[in-house]
Amino acid sequence: MSLTQFINHHIDDINNYTQPATRWREGRFSVPVGKAESTNGDFADVIRTLPAELSREHVVGFFREDLYKGFVATILWGGISRFRAEEIARNNDRKTTMPKLERLVALLRDKKTDEERIENAIASLKRGSENSFYGIGPSYFTKLLYFLAYDMDLNTRPLIYDENMKPVHFALMPEAGKNPFFYYVPIGNKVTYAEFTSFEDVYYDYCELMCETAREIGVDVKNLEAWVFGWPANINAQQPNPRVIAKTEVDRMAAAGILKYNFGIEDLDDAIGASRIFYDNKIDVPELLYSEDGEFHIGNDMEHPIVITETDSYVHLEYVITDILFQLKNLEPKMTSQQCLSVGDKKLDRLCFEVKSVQDTKPREMDVYFDITAGYNAY
Repeated sequence: MSLTQFINHHIDDINNYTQPATRWREGRFSVPVGKAESTNGDFADVIRTLPAELSREHVVGFFREDLYKGFVATILWGGISRFRAEEIARNNDRKTTMPKLERLVALLRDKKTDEERIENAIASLKRGSENSFYGIGPSYFTKLLYFLAYDMDLNTRPLIYDENMKPVHFALMPEAGKNPFFYYVPIGNKVTYAEFTSFEDVYYDYCELMCETAREIGVDVKNLEAWVFGWPANINAQQPNPRVIAKTEVDRMAAAGILKYNFGIEDLDDAIGASRIFYDNKIDVPELLYSEDGEFHIGNDMEHPIVITETDSYVHLEYVITDILFQLKNLEPKMTSQQCLSVGDKKLDRLCFEVKSVQDTKPREMDVYFDITAGYNAY
C-alpha cells in the first residue's frame, strides 16, 4: 500500500487526531533544561511560566502572546537534545532573538507568492544568514516557521520537516508524478539530498505536496502533518502507521534508485517516467542485475508485462526502458520487430530483439512485453 492510499484510508483518524503533549520537565529533559535555566535569564524567565506538558495548541498560544515565549516553547516542545539545550539557551536571549523572529514574520507576510515567502524565510534561517539562530538547524527552524505562520492565510504553508518527515516527502512524490531520485539519494531507510538541490527546493516541494494531498482528501493540512509527525520515535514496524508506511516505500524505491545515477538519462521526463515505471511494476533492480538465468523477471511474457502507467509518449518510454534493461544485463540489442497485441481488455506491445553478450558467439532472441492499455485508450 502506498502512503497516499494509507492516508486516504484514515481520513477520520486524521480529522480527529491530537498529538500527545511533550512532558518537557520530566526524564531526560530535566537536567538540560535546568542548565538552560541557569544560563540565560531571559530563557529562564520564560521556562518558569510554561506548563509541565506542552501541546501544539500551547505553543500556538504562546506565539500569539509573545514571539520570544513561543520561540522557547518551540525548542522545548520539539524534544530538545540534552547536548543542545544549554548552548541554545545561552546564545539566543530575547535581545538577539526578537529582531530575527520579527523579520521572519515580515518575510512570511510579504506580498509575494507562497513559494517566494517560504523560500526567502528558509534562506534567511540558514547558517550565517541574518535570521540564523545559534545551535538551531532545519529540524527546529521549520518548527519555528510552522508556528509563526500558523494564523497566516497561505495556500501552501510552512510545515515541520525533520528526519522523520523526509521519508514521507519521498513517498508522496510518485503519486504526484514526481521523481524522488532527483531530490534525494536513499540510504537505508533514510534519505539525503541530491547534490544539485538546496534545502529551499526540497522544503517547499514537501510543503506543497502535503498541502495538495490535504486539499484532495478534504482535511486540514495541520491535522495531516500532526497525524504523520506525531507518532513516537520508537515506532513498531509491525503496526501500520504513516511513518512505517513511508519508510517501507523508501526501501522499495531505493531498489529502483540506481536508475537515475547509472544510466545517464539526460531527458528529465524520460528519467521520471523510467523511475516511475520501475517503481509501479515493483522491479527490484538488484534482482534484475544478478538473476542467474540471464532472463528478465518481469516483462518476459504476456502474463507478466511491464505496465506503462504514462499516457503520453508511452512508445518512446518503451525504448527508454528496454535500453536500461539491456544495459543492466550487459547485452547489446538490435530490435527486429514490434507487434501490438490484444489480450482480453488489455493492449500489449511485444518488442522483439536480437541480443548478444560478450560471451555469446551468436545473437539470441529476446522479447519484452509492455502493457500499454493506459496510453492506448487515451487516444
